[in-house]
Amino acid sequence: MNDFQDIAESFAPDAGPALGDDLLVDVISLDGRILWLNDLQAERIGTYDREISGYDASAFYTPESFGEIEHLLRHRSRTEHATTLELTLLAPGGRPVRTLARARFVRFRGEMALRLAKMDYGPVGNRYKRLEDDFRMLNSVLETSSEAHWSIVFLEPVDTTLPRPEVVRQVFENQSVWRFCNQAMARVYQIPETVDFNEQEVRLYWPRSAANEQFVEEIISSDYSINDALSVDRRHDGTLQYILNDVRAEIVDGFLLRLWGNCRDVTAQHNADDKRTDGFKLLIRTLDGLPDPVLLLDSTGRVAGRNQACAAVFAESRTLEGQIVAHCRMRRAAFGWSLLSHANGTGGASLYDIHCRKIAGPDGESWSVLTIRERSGDKPPSGPKRLARQPMRRQA
Repeated sequence: MNDFQDIAESFAPDAGPALGDDLLVDVISLDGRILWLNDLQAERIGTYDREISGYDASAFYTPESFGEIEHLLRHRSRTEHATTLELTLLAPGGRPVRTLARARFVRFRGEMALRLAKMDYGPVGNRYKRLEDDFRMLNSVLETSSEAHWSIVFLEPVDTTLPRPEVVRQVFENQSVWRFCNQAMARVYQIPETVDFNEQEVRLYWPRSAANEQFVEEIISSDYSINDALSVDRRHDGTLQYILNDVRAEIVDGFLLRLWGNCRDVTAQHNADDKRTDGFKLLIRTLDGLPDPVLLLDSTGRVAGRNQACAAVFAESRTLEGQIVAHCRMRRAAFGWSLLSHANGTGGASLYDIHCRKIAGPDGESWSVLTIRERSGDKPPSGPKRLARQPMRRQA
């Protein structure tokens, strides 16, 4: 009679080629002891079966692998099919031997036991180990980076060959998940430490909206490689935030598999820009209430705005507007009234009184407000007279 018999089929320790000459085989008791192993496994771990029969099997496997073996021993079933799992043996000197194991319960000398028939990964295992090591290193780089990194994986790939509106729809509606979102990313979205960003819904933080549809269209227009693209996202508490993204993509056979990139929270800057823009609009509306033409020059001397009166008077004469700007640039005095003579089309000259005043612009720099009044005939300047300074007389 054979030493042990499979629940469903016979198996003898000397079956040899029946299991394959390259398999590492051992039999483990229900209490975790080595009962038998073939010559190839004995050679690989640097011993012989007669020397270790009855030894604790945990001495020949890594702790993680023996933990899986113990789980099988505790949850055995006489009717379950053979189980396939990865196990790592310990060779002499503690060198790991990665294997793919086929586990099945058998009867060995009348008692139930676990048979593990293992295929050595060999060079494939070494390559797999290098990939694992590289993955751990890259994951460590991501987690310790101060820059926020993210990736969206499309479980339903997006067909990029379809018309643009359909591609945008699929980006938002096809099933997708977060991957490789690091701690810096969690801080940007103010995720609690107890929450794993990668397990959250994509739409929860990156909702579909007109702004984000425009964001996706910009990605498509850039051939799926773009820097400083603006999206409008939600923090964990639901408040909106403005995010600048550098985005790249993986597309295979026309199907978008993933988007990834890094991002920066620019909400404070965006709000400050909005505040400056609102202030500028208020300034222009105020100037529109004045009857005189008014030009607004920024800190570089370029025209930043003009009121309605100015637009009406100089609508057909941007040359005159350019002369007024150049005149104010060349003046020594930075403010006050001055006179500009402009040749008209009748061979004469038109006179303009120009008043310049410095103000603090929206960017915090010094801007100029130019008020322009045309003289009619010999009419004196409309601004206040400037008294000529008289020389002092000497006393006789």
